[in-house]
Amino acid sequence: MDPVLLRGSAERNFDDLDTDGDGFLTKDDYIALARNRILRAGARPDTPEGRKVVAAFLDTWDVHVHALDADHDGRISREEYVESFQALVRTGTLDGVLNPMFRATFDLADHDGDGELTAAEFRTLWNRDDGLSAAFQRADADGDGRISFEEYARLRRGLLVGDL
Repeated sequence: MDPVLLRGSAERNFDDLDTDGDGFLTKDDYIALARNRILRAGARPDTPEGRKVVAAFLDTWDVHVHALDADHDGRISREEYVESFQALVRTGTLDGVLNPMFRATFDLADHDGDGELTAAEFRTLWNRDDGLSAAFQRADADGDGRISFEEYARLRRGLLVGDL
């Protein structure tokens, strides 16, 4: 992947994760993002589904802070995040870091529990569309209006890395 595009994707992802806009990622940012996803999906953080999402986001935080916090100050700067994100993409280990978080949000949005997401279920996870409807349609390879977890994970990875 083009290093300039990858850097741009990493910077955009950092901005999305930095919920309080202070220029650093902290555990609180990951909790806020998890709660946002939970509320957008019409659930509550104090339900089993909500706790599962918060736990997945906190697990991702733990992986991120151990892998990305180069100066060990308990927070991740923009540059620490960008450099590490690029390394995760280049080494092919990004999916392993993000799949637990993807799984928890997929399960949360799968309101009917059928193991697939409709476009409406998918949209519950975000505050804005920004091309997500078109991305969902591309991920729905067979055109049945539903995507599996594998299609969802590919779609989410593509959105993060800028492949879509």
